[in-house]
Amino acid sequence: KASQKFLEARKEKPDDPKISYNLGNSRYKQGKFDEALQDYSRSVNEKSDPALIQKSTYNMGNTLFRMGKLEESVASYKKALELDPSDMDAKYNLEFVREQIEKKKQEQQQKQDESGKDKKDQQSGDEKDKNKEQNENDPQDQADNKDKSNDTPDPQEQNEPQDDPSRTAEASPESMTEEEAEQRLSALTEDLKKFQRQQALDMKSLFTYQGNDW
Repeated sequence: KASQKFLEARKEKPDDPKISYNLGNSRYKQGKFDEALQDYSRSVNEKSDPALIQKSTYNMGNTLFRMGKLEESVASYKKALELDPSDMDAKYNLEFVREQIEKKKQEQQQKQDESGKDKKDQQSGDEKDKNKEQNENDPQDQADNKDKSNDTPDPQEQNEPQDDPSRTAEASPESMTEEEAEQRLSALTEDLKKFQRQQALDMKSLFTYQGNDW
């Protein structure tokens, strides 16, 4: 195993920057990004030549990106470009990650806007329900009218208000509106998560890796 070989080599030469660099590459490929970042950092010391420092800095940018630390990733790419302005991979990745940061901000803003819209729609629905409720005749008034129009009301008619759809209509719109709003918010959140997961996959397929061994 490559990483094991480099670990054994580093025991013999703990300050050799090339060994730490190669160990970082090996761990990066294994998805051990925390350890890879430490190795790349360790490869930058007083014994490192400028080319190795530049490559380690670039790979730290890749590693930080994989860890979801986009702002720190941008800083590493900028430093790598300062060390080597001709590094087109660093230039591409710098612009790419900046775009992802901007997209993330836009998605968060869109999520907030959608959430606010759902709340506004719910409030509007509540207002309509209140107006409708005020305009409807009181069930008790309906019962009084029946009593006045018929001195000997049918017992069955007296029991009808229990199944009167007007009563269930008064109670259901508000609760259903709230439930529908929650469902819409939940669906929106899930859609955004799916979109972000797919976007992450796309980013990985586009991302370049500078893993030259020394």
